[in-house]
Amino acid sequence: MLRSPLLLAAFLTTTANAQTLIEAISKIPTLSNFTAFYQANEPFANALFANSSNYPITVLCPNDDAFAAFQAQFGIPLTDAPPETLLELVQYHTLVSNLSADNFTDDGGKGVTTPTLLTNEMFNNRSVGTEMASRFGGAARASGQVVFIKSEKTGGSARRFLLSRQSNGVSQASVRSGLQSNVNLTTLDDAEGLWDGGRFHIIDGLLTPPTMCSTTIRNAKLTGLDTALNRTKLWDALDGGKNLTCLGPNDKAFSDAGSPDQKLNETTLTGALLFHTLPEVAYSDYLVDGQEFKSLQNGTVRVRIEGEGTERAIWFNNARVVDANVLTHNGLMHVLDAVMVPLEEMNATATPSASSTPTATGTETGTGTGSATSAASSTGAAVATTLGSGSWSWTLWAILGTLVVMLEGAGGGWLLMA
Repeated sequence: MLRSPLLLAAFLTTTANAQTLIEAISKIPTLSNFTAFYQANEPFANALFANSSNYPITVLCPNDDAFAAFQAQFGIPLTDAPPETLLELVQYHTLVSNLSADNFTDDGGKGVTTPTLLTNEMFNNRSVGTEMASRFGGAARASGQVVFIKSEKTGGSARRFLLSRQSNGVSQASVRSGLQSNVNLTTLDDAEGLWDGGRFHIIDGLLTPPTMCSTTIRNAKLTGLDTALNRTKLWDALDGGKNLTCLGPNDKAFSDAGSPDQKLNETTLTGALLFHTLPEVAYSDYLVDGQEFKSLQNGTVRVRIEGEGTERAIWFNNARVVDANVLTHNGLMHVLDAVMVPLEEMNATATPSASSTPTATGTETGTGTGSATSAASSTGAAVATTLGSGSWSWTLWAILGTLVVMLEGAGGGWLLMA
């Protein structure tokens, strides 16, 4: 029996606001196509959105512009896509937590990596680390492929979406999905975005499930990296591996370094590429200043972070991140503005400073996916090969003998050998 007037008022408010997702989205005019999509695919929509075992969840609802853009691009309405494709899309638009506008905008400029319900191995050949699992309700719940949400920090108050096609400001956040796709996120407040299973917000484009590294790198037009991976015959291993972070220099970086993608011999180039690959998934919001990783080449890679908010900048050794969190099916890539120099060379030539002193060690405390199930080993000696051209010099670690890297794949086994 509710004896307290406050409890009674809270109960009446909760009862009055109780609504299913279809009831809630049908009140938003700009979601008319998504409402019709839900109604046309009610069996599997209800399997996700009316299944209380999935709660709490946050649904990113594509607006009418997103549906129109899909039809313009592919020549068919979204509802004509194969059922399995529709299911995977809906799963990828469903976040495994009740996330309000504050969760997206109060991130200190770091952004938020958030798991979804998409677990199909074709799009999600990765595992969740302990820190992400603890944030999102355990390993099983947080095991789905992720999106990366970053606030724009417009400086105004929280944006409230009007129940019409008009708005009183710009979107405060963006959502990154596969193939470097970014869409704008419009967050709804409690008066509009709540429903029985959690919340929903509005995006102005469809999310793209992450795909293989080869497709992602070529889509990003990273020609130098593509050339290097082709010459070393590492594509199959990179696409088939699990829990990887590729630190990918952009084309200008390769050019500035004297085009090593074209000029190095295959053995040396293989060592360089493995030096630029981490055997775990390192999303940018889990990185901390001074954190160190061991690459697949067994070299040390150190993180440096400066600034906050929109001024936050990240380096791996000497190379600055110019495009973070390029999501792939088995991890991600951070695009760099330079070819990385081994830390040993940096320490030998740089003047000691506060930023060159580690403030964190280990590889599992600050990353989305830990490396406990990945291993890297080498036989033979590591030697430094220095290439000079004019005013620049660059040291690469070449592996003599046989370098064998064990990556955990879908069924386990030796996946990467050079």
